[in-house]
Amino acid sequence: MNRAGGEAAATVLVIAGRSIDIDTAVATAHGYPAVTVTRYDLPGPGPAAVITADEIARTHKVRSRISHAQRDWFIRTAVDAPWEAVPIEAQLVDADPNVSGELYDRAEALYEHFRTAAPRHVRVAKISKVLHLKRPGLFPILDSKVMAFYRHHARAATARYPHRGRRAMFWAAIRDDVCTNLDSGALPMFRCRLAQSEAEQVRRLASLTDVRLLDLLTWAIA
Repeated sequence: MNRAGGEAAATVLVIAGRSIDIDTAVATAHGYPAVTVTRYDLPGPGPAAVITADEIARTHKVRSRISHAQRDWFIRTAVDAPWEAVPIEAQLVDADPNVSGELYDRAEALYEHFRTAAPRHVRVAKISKVLHLKRPGLFPILDSKVMAFYRHHARAATARYPHRGRRAMFWAAIRDDVCTNLDSGALPMFRCRLAQSEAEQVRRLASLTDVRLLDLLTWAIA
């Protein structure tokens, strides 16, 4: 099953130029910490336009290391953030960097709202772990490991979007992989295999967004 509705599906996922077969991906999912999914992912994005103390606590399950002072900053800064421009159900595949004034720009404005006002030691990793929780289909988690793994592809992506004026475009590179794996049918097949697992903790992974599924696989192979 591929995104176009065809029957044939690839049996290999491609992540930053590296291949991982579906069987290996499923085995990797079996080893992913159940507590991370239960605590960080499954409670969902919560209220659309606020960040709560409990949500910041949830990010500790993905090693955000957000302090109490930083937690309070996130909560304050969220009050006037442009949440309404970015729907909870927004998906990265719909955020085309070639299209100005639409979802990509609105997502960037939301991210920049936090980045430009960030205190010392609050950088892309912490911001992305919070924003992924609030808009899980849209914002990839960009910690140092993921960024190192995607760096070459993120830099290459800038050549296709010179009007963006960026030295690296991690969202675009990850979006490329999400689109590729949806179109090939590999990502839907992976999700189907997860849903059919005998292990409940693995079946739960099937409810995660495309962005998050690729994230947990990236961590495993990086």
